[in-house]
Amino acid sequence: MRILVVADLHETEVKVPQDVDAVFIAGDFTNAGSPSFAENVLDSIKTKVLAVPGNMDRKEVLDLLEERGVSIHRKVVDFNGFKVFGFGGSSVTPFGTPFEFDDEQIEEMIAGYKADIAVFHDTPYGFFDWVGGKSVGSMSIRRWIENAKPKLVFCGHIHEHKGVAKFNETLIVKVPPAHKKEGVLVEFEDLDNVIVRFVQLV
Repeated sequence: MRILVVADLHETEVKVPQDVDAVFIAGDFTNAGSPSFAENVLDSIKTKVLAVPGNMDRKEVLDLLEERGVSIHRKVVDFNGFKVFGFGGSSVTPFGTPFEFDDEQIEEMIAGYKADIAVFHDTPYGFFDWVGGKSVGSMSIRRWIENAKPKLVFCGHIHEHKGVAKFNETLIVKVPPAHKKEGVLVEFEDLDNVIVRFVQLV
Protein backbone atom coordinates (compact mmCIF):
# COMPACT_ATOMS: atom_id res chain seq x y z
CA MET A 1 0.00 0.00 0.00
CA ARG A 2 1.28 3.47 -0.90
CA ILE A 3 0.01 6.57 0.89
CA LEU A 4 1.00 10.16 0.29
CA VAL A 5 0.84 12.30 3.44
CA VAL A 6 0.85 16.09 3.22
CA ALA A 7 0.37 18.89 5.73
CA ASP A 8 0.55 22.66 5.93
CA LEU A 9 -0.26 23.53 2.34
CA HIS A 10 -1.19 27.10 3.29
CA GLU A 11 -2.84 27.66 -0.10
CA THR A 12 0.12 26.29 -2.07
CA GLU A 13 -0.67 23.98 -4.98
CA VAL A 14 1.30 20.73 -5.02
CA LYS A 15 1.50 17.83 -7.45
CA VAL A 16 -0.04 14.62 -6.11
CA PRO A 17 1.37 11.38 -7.59
CA GLN A 18 -1.28 9.29 -9.33
CA ASP A 19 0.10 5.92 -8.22
CA VAL A 20 -0.95 6.11 -4.56
CA ASP A 21 -3.77 4.28 -2.81
CA ALA A 22 -4.69 7.26 -0.67
CA VAL A 23 -3.76 10.78 0.33
CA PHE A 24 -3.80 11.73 4.01
CA ILE A 25 -3.92 15.48 4.68
CA ALA A 26 -2.85 16.61 8.15
CA GLY A 27 -4.37 20.08 8.09
CA ASP A 28 -3.65 23.71 7.31
CA PHE A 29 -5.11 23.83 3.84
CA THR A 30 -5.49 27.60 4.20
CA ASN A 31 -4.18 30.73 5.88
CA ALA A 32 -7.40 31.35 7.82
CA GLY A 33 -9.15 32.23 4.58
CA SER A 34 -12.03 30.87 2.53
CA PRO A 35 -12.43 27.09 2.13
CA SER A 36 -12.29 27.43 -1.67
CA PHE A 37 -8.63 26.36 -1.81
CA ALA A 38 -9.42 23.23 0.21
CA GLU A 39 -12.28 22.53 -2.19
CA ASN A 40 -9.90 22.81 -5.15
CA VAL A 41 -7.42 20.45 -3.48
CA LEU A 42 -10.08 17.81 -2.90
CA ASP A 43 -11.35 18.20 -6.49
CA SER A 44 -7.83 17.65 -7.84
CA ILE A 45 -7.14 14.37 -6.03
CA LYS A 46 -8.47 11.32 -7.85
CA THR A 47 -7.92 8.75 -5.12
CA LYS A 48 -9.10 8.13 -1.55
CA VAL A 49 -8.62 11.09 0.82
CA LEU A 50 -8.65 11.19 4.61
CA ALA A 51 -8.13 14.60 6.20
CA VAL A 52 -8.22 16.79 9.28
CA PRO A 53 -8.22 20.59 9.45
CA GLY A 54 -5.29 22.54 10.88
CA ASN A 55 -5.22 25.40 13.34
CA MET A 56 -5.17 27.87 10.43
CA ASP A 57 -8.36 26.40 8.93
CA ARG A 58 -11.67 27.99 9.79
CA LYS A 59 -14.72 25.89 10.69
CA GLU A 60 -15.89 26.10 7.09
CA VAL A 61 -12.96 23.88 6.10
CA LEU A 62 -14.02 21.21 8.60
CA ASP A 63 -17.59 21.54 7.32
CA LEU A 64 -16.32 20.98 3.76
CA LEU A 65 -14.34 17.90 4.78
CA GLU A 66 -17.43 16.52 6.49
CA GLU A 67 -19.63 17.23 3.45
CA ARG A 68 -17.14 15.47 1.18
CA GLY A 69 -16.97 12.44 3.45
CA VAL A 70 -13.20 12.71 3.95
CA SER A 71 -13.02 14.09 7.50
CA ILE A 72 -11.48 11.91 10.19
CA HIS A 73 -11.49 14.68 12.83
CA ARG A 74 -12.52 12.95 16.07
CA LYS A 75 -13.42 9.78 14.17
CA VAL A 76 -12.08 6.29 13.65
CA VAL A 77 -12.57 4.97 10.13
CA ASP A 78 -11.62 1.71 8.45
CA PHE A 79 -9.07 2.02 5.66
CA ASN A 80 -8.01 -1.20 3.92
CA GLY A 81 -8.35 -3.15 7.16
CA PHE A 82 -6.59 -0.56 9.34
CA LYS A 83 -8.33 1.67 11.87
CA VAL A 84 -7.42 5.34 11.29
CA PHE A 85 -8.10 8.12 13.82
CA GLY A 86 -7.73 11.84 13.22
CA PHE A 87 -7.66 15.03 15.24
CA GLY A 88 -7.28 18.48 13.70
CA GLY A 89 -6.41 21.88 15.04
CA SER A 90 -3.64 22.51 17.52
CA SER A 91 -2.86 23.44 21.07
CA VAL A 92 -2.91 27.15 21.85
CA THR A 93 -0.52 29.28 19.78
CA PRO A 94 0.67 32.87 20.34
CA PHE A 95 -1.25 33.87 17.19
CA GLY A 96 -4.88 33.25 18.12
CA THR A 97 -5.56 31.04 15.10
CA PRO A 98 -9.07 29.87 14.15
CA PHE A 99 -8.92 26.22 15.29
CA GLU A 100 -6.92 25.79 18.48
CA PHE A 101 -7.65 24.34 21.91
CA ASP A 102 -6.01 24.30 25.29
CA ASP A 103 -4.37 21.01 26.14
CA GLU A 104 -7.06 20.02 28.65
CA GLN A 105 -9.67 20.34 25.90
CA ILE A 106 -7.56 18.22 23.56
CA GLU A 107 -7.26 15.53 26.23
CA GLU A 108 -11.05 15.39 26.62
CA MET A 109 -11.67 15.44 22.86
CA ILE A 110 -9.35 12.54 22.02
CA ALA A 111 -10.01 10.39 25.10
CA GLY A 112 -11.20 6.86 24.45
CA TYR A 113 -10.26 6.60 20.79
CA LYS A 114 -8.11 3.66 19.63
CA ALA A 115 -6.59 3.11 16.21
CA ASP A 116 -3.74 1.51 14.28
CA ILE A 117 -2.88 4.79 12.53
CA ALA A 118 -3.43 8.36 13.74
CA VAL A 119 -3.33 11.63 11.82
CA PHE A 120 -2.83 14.74 13.95
CA HIS A 121 -2.25 18.28 12.82
CA ASP A 122 -0.35 19.11 16.01
CA THR A 123 2.85 17.41 17.13
CA PRO A 124 3.15 15.40 20.33
CA TYR A 125 5.18 17.11 23.04
CA GLY A 126 8.88 16.32 22.74
CA PHE A 127 8.84 15.21 19.11
CA PHE A 128 9.77 17.63 16.31
CA ASP A 129 8.33 20.52 18.32
CA TRP A 130 11.41 22.52 19.35
CA VAL A 131 10.74 26.17 18.54
CA GLY A 132 12.22 29.27 20.17
CA GLY A 133 14.18 27.25 22.69
CA LYS A 134 11.33 25.10 23.97
CA SER A 135 8.98 22.23 23.13
CA VAL A 136 5.60 23.51 21.98
CA GLY A 137 3.82 20.26 21.10
CA SER A 138 0.75 18.83 22.81
CA MET A 139 1.29 16.85 26.01
CA SER A 140 -2.23 15.43 25.61
CA ILE A 141 -1.38 13.99 22.20
CA ARG A 142 1.82 12.49 23.62
CA ARG A 143 -0.15 10.87 26.46
CA TRP A 144 -2.76 9.58 24.00
CA ILE A 145 0.00 7.90 21.97
CA GLU A 146 1.41 6.33 25.15
CA ASN A 147 -2.00 4.97 26.16
CA ALA A 148 -3.64 4.10 22.83
CA LYS A 149 -0.43 2.65 21.34
CA PRO A 150 -1.08 3.22 17.62
CA LYS A 151 1.52 1.69 15.34
CA LEU A 152 1.87 4.77 13.12
CA VAL A 153 1.30 8.49 13.76
CA PHE A 154 1.50 11.37 11.29
CA CYS A 155 1.72 15.00 12.40
CA GLY A 156 2.44 18.41 10.90
CA HIS A 157 2.05 21.97 12.24
CA ILE A 158 5.67 22.81 13.16
CA HIS A 159 7.19 23.99 9.88
CA GLU A 160 10.79 23.86 11.12
CA HIS A 161 11.04 20.08 11.37
CA LYS A 162 10.56 16.82 9.51
CA GLY A 163 11.66 13.32 10.40
CA VAL A 164 10.87 9.92 11.84
CA ALA A 165 11.08 8.81 15.48
CA LYS A 166 10.16 5.74 17.50
CA PHE A 167 8.17 6.30 20.70
CA ASN A 168 7.79 2.97 22.49
CA GLU A 169 6.09 0.86 19.80
CA THR A 170 4.77 3.82 17.79
CA LEU A 171 6.45 5.19 14.68
CA ILE A 172 5.98 8.98 14.57
CA VAL A 173 6.34 10.65 11.17
CA LYS A 174 6.67 14.42 11.18
CA VAL A 175 5.36 15.55 7.80
CA PRO A 176 7.23 18.50 6.24
CA PRO A 177 5.23 21.56 5.19
CA ALA A 178 3.73 21.14 1.73
CA HIS A 179 4.07 24.86 1.09
CA LYS A 180 7.77 23.99 0.65
CA LYS A 181 6.71 21.41 -1.97
CA GLU A 182 7.47 18.45 0.30
CA GLY A 183 5.49 15.47 1.49
CA VAL A 184 5.88 11.89 2.73
CA LEU A 185 5.38 8.71 0.74
CA VAL A 186 4.68 5.76 3.00
CA GLU A 187 4.62 2.14 1.87
CA PHE A 188 3.53 -0.88 3.90
CA GLU A 189 1.67 -4.16 3.81
CA ASP A 190 1.66 -4.43 7.58
CA LEU A 191 2.47 -1.81 10.19
CA ASP A 192 5.54 -3.65 11.47
CA ASN A 193 7.33 -2.96 8.18
CA VAL A 194 6.80 0.65 7.13
CA ILE A 195 8.94 2.43 4.53
CA VAL A 196 8.97 6.24 4.84
CA ARG A 197 10.37 8.47 2.11
CA PHE A 198 10.39 12.27 2.06
CA VAL A 199 9.50 13.40 -1.46
CA GLN A 200 9.33 16.55 -3.56
CA LEU A 201 5.82 17.45 -4.76
CA VAL A 202 6.74 19.11 -8.04
